[in-house]
Amino acid sequence: MVKGQIIGNISNLYEVQVENNILVCTLRGKMKQEELSPVVGDYVEIEELETEKKKGVIEKVLPRKTYSKRPKIANLSQIIFVLSCKAPKPDFLLLDKQLAYAEYLKIKPIICINKIDLVKPEQIQEWKKIYEKIGYSILQTKAKEKVGIEALKQVLQGEITAFAGNSGVRKIYFN
Repeated sequence: MVKGQIIGNISNLYEVQVENNILVCTLRGKMKQEELSPVVGDYVEIEELETEKKKGVIEKVLPRKTYSKRPKIANLSQIIFVLSCKAPKPDFLLLDKQLAYAEYLKIKPIICINKIDLVKPEQIQEWKKIYEKIGYSILQTKAKEKVGIEALKQVLQGEITAFAGNSGVRKIYFN
């Protein structure tokens, strides 16, 4: 058996990363009866069935460090909350709730202020001052033009990270 991490789930098929390979796995029958169903982020033990076709079967879910029910995800080390300066306008109540939830789950929260070109720099400094004063890290980005992306990539190194924020804030994904 080999160990891997679930990086995707569609229907009853799980994409499991094992070293530099991604295997498509199903659940062993006995696992379907257990209460612990695998989610993205879980570390699992799998049996490779067809190495050439990159198929396998999940035998066991390993203990989780963290778990979120909504969205269902395990073993996050940090979560980046993306806040838009405008379009949509920043929702600080939602951000505060998200920060509290991350703290409750013991997942490191980071705030990413995006679309920084749409407001005056003084406004961003005011927001930063409030959240940095209580201990949060703040990143500033202009995602469309890749401003601040290198700093964001640095924060992602060696971490298992999720992005969250309202629709339209430009949550960023890159390789």
